[in-house]
This record gives sequence, C-alpha cells and structure tokens, in this order.
Amino acid sequence: MGSAGSGLADPEFVRLGEALQRRHRVQGRMRRTAATVACAVPALRERMPVLADLPQLLVTSSVSEAGDRMAAKYDGTRSGVPRRLAVSVLSLPDSVEDYLRGRSKQALRTNSRRAREAGVTCRRMGRVEAEVRISALLRAREEEDLLPGVRADLVGGLVQAWVARDADDVTEVIALTSADGPFARLDLMLSAPDREAGPARYLLSAHLVGELIERGVRHLAVDTALWLDSGLRHFQRLLGFEPTTLEFTRGSAVDVLPDDGPFPAPRVSSGPLPVAVPTPVGSAS
Repeated sequence: MGSAGSGLADPEFVRLGEALQRRHRVQGRMRRTAATVACAVPALRERMPVLADLPQLLVTSSVSEAGDRMAAKYDGTRSGVPRRLAVSVLSLPDSVEDYLRGRSKQALRTNSRRAREAGVTCRRMGRVEAEVRISALLRAREEEDLLPGVRADLVGGLVQAWVARDADDVTEVIALTSADGPFARLDLMLSAPDREAGPARYLLSAHLVGELIERGVRHLAVDTALWLDSGLRHFQRLLGFEPTTLEFTRGSAVDVLPDDGPFPAPRVSSGPLPVAVPTPVGSAS
C-alpha cells in the first residue's frame, strides 16, 4: 500500500470526492455537476491532475455471461462520473501470507485476531443458505430492495456468497463476489446492523483474499472511490485498495463454471493463515 499521502488518502483525491458528493446532495446543482464531469475519461484525466496520476488497469473480459456482467458493472456513469474512473482495486500477490505481511496490514491482522478470539469463523455458502441469510440481513438493514438483484445473481450462479458468523451461528457480515478470469469484483459486503463496528469484516476480507488467490485472481475491484464516505475509504485503504482507472477489452470465450466449480469445497476459516512476524519498517461494510 502507498504512503499516507497517496491513493485513497491523497488529500486532493479526498477533496475531489467530497466535492462531488456535496454537489450530488444539492438538488439545484445536479445538472451543473453532470455537465462538468460527464465527458470522456481521458478528458477528465487531463483536466484533473489527481485523476491523471492514477494507475490504469487493462481488464480483459471474456465472451461469456460473467464477462458481460463484469464489463457492464463499470459501464456508464453515476451523476456524470464514469463508473470505471478511480475504481478501488486491490492487487493480489501470490499468497495470502504475502498479502498479510508488513506494517501496512497491522490493523487487518489485529482486527482479524480479535474476531477469531471472539469465536468468529468465515466460509463460503451454498445458494440456499446464502438466500436465507442475506434476506434476513437485508430486512434487518431495511434494504430489501437489493434482494431481487441478489437472488437473480445467486440463482444464475454468477456470484459466490460468503459469511462471517459468531460462535452462536449469528450472521456478522455477508459478502458477494463475482469473477471473470483473474479479475474479481466485491459486489456486496454488509454487516449486521448492530455489528458494523466489529472486527468480523476484517476477518472476512482476509478470508476472501485467501480464497481468491487460490483461484488465481490477481485483482479485486469494488466501485469508484469518489463516492466513498470517510469511514469506508479508511477501511479500504487499510485493506490495501488503491484508486485505479479501468479499461475493458474483449478476450476469448471461456467456460463459466457453476457455483461449486472454481472454488474447492467450502472450508471454514477462523482467520488468515499464519504469517511471519513482519520486519520493522526502517496495510475494506
């Protein structure tokens, strides 16, 4: 992860995101905001130095339903801002041990340990369990409008569902991921209403990274970071996400494996794999 003054923590980047959000909330300025930023990504990068300095990632989407869905998630705009601009992207190393190593991941390791000590475990869910747990969680959060889309993705086998649960099998955090070759997306991560400040989301994040690395995923993306609130921006930075501009191209057709295909049988994880003690420097709902 970069220094405290780069990436998601870059003061200029943060100010730009906050300004866009303020304008988005003011009804009278909506059209002016869209007119200001609704232009091609290259033009935006030229006009805003903080965006011009962002890394770019070329994503090859397969000729498949999964590839179509992935590309569509970053197509178009939100309030005039291109969805593929300044996307939060986590670059994955060759092993979860490498991911967890270093001073920048101290908060991730500490909170994961706290969750394990509290009895939290993480695992992948089948479709039936996922629908039951997600339905209950969305009702509790009063966000049931998300359920039809989630249910359609589950039935279509386009997402994998994950849960962090406490020692009494109570849902702490739910996550949904989708993947197209080495590029994956965190489609959803939601905590139970009374557990949003708990450490379980760190543990589940580490578990997801380990599982995706085993599958061969090299990049995990969310949405544009320009709309993040300060808390979520801080959480993503601690996990190692960096704002990145995506460019999509079409590849060859690939086999779309079923829900149980690309992953081994679900394994229960009480936390990240053990890692060596980090060498002192002379790290996400």
